[in-house]
Amino acid sequence: MRKLFVLLTMSLLVVAASAQKFSWPPKSYPMKVPFAVSEEVKYYWDVQGVLCTGRGNGGYKFRVLGTANHDFTVSRSINFYYISTGNKTTVAGAYYFPKVKEGQQFSFEIVSAFAGYTPAGFQGFYIHDEMLSIPKEEKETKTIGNIQQKDADRAYYDSIRIVDSIAAVEAAEAEMAAERAARVVTAPKYPGGTKALYTFLQENMRKPQIAIETAGYGTTTVEFIVTSDGTVTGANYKRRCNERVDKEVMRLVNMLEGWIPATKGGQPCNAVVQVSMSIFPSFKASAQFVRVVQ
Repeated sequence: MRKLFVLLTMSLLVVAASAQKFSWPPKSYPMKVPFAVSEEVKYYWDVQGVLCTGRGNGGYKFRVLGTANHDFTVSRSINFYYISTGNKTTVAGAYYFPKVKEGQQFSFEIVSAFAGYTPAGFQGFYIHDEMLSIPKEEKETKTIGNIQQKDADRAYYDSIRIVDSIAAVEAAEAEMAAERAARVVTAPKYPGGTKALYTFLQENMRKPQIAIETAGYGTTTVEFIVTSDGTVTGANYKRRCNERVDKEVMRLVNMLEGWIPATKGGQPCNAVVQVSMSIFPSFKASAQFVRVVQ
């Protein structure tokens, strides 16, 4: 009977993976990972979601979410198995499930699917503990009313758990999306873009007055901060060429106004930018976004 249940759950897992068009490795995060849970584990920990949230420690991070069906007073090591093409199973590792009380939601992170250990055709996880058992339930009075009431109660609480699990997965996905958004950085932009910046530098350059051509070869690099309001401040030399050339490049940098500031997490912030210029034998310029700063 146990073997039949395992084969059935693994078959359902393959169907679910196919329906979700599951592919490994992930192309984006978070990604829902198909899974199946043995009756013994589900009796205590009703796992309702496994999300791959990114890379970590040579493998991938997975967030396990669910609701406790019954009390379990200590944390317990539970086995995870890789399910691969043809319903083949290989050990992924043992991970601690938290102690829980009935109805309590749980969420914890594991690291698995390490490079070189994840089987080809990975389709999800099977979660099972051979040493875990379901306790014998107390005998019930076998009245029709009692059985019907018990079935109704189970259906009611199962419906609540389904709603809670969906909400928990959605909340975790929203939280991870917010964390990713908070880390997104956009570079500062000169009005009209890079081409407009180079045009401004070339048109405003005072080439005839700055140096004798034979002494002006080389590149000058100036680093500066574009503030959150788009102004330039803190300009300093990172690379020098010729005193007169250096002064001219510095003068041009300090003329750059009206930048669109960098953003981090959608909020304007200060950013470090470098501008490099060569004047002789011909004009060349480049600009580089370095980093955001407080």
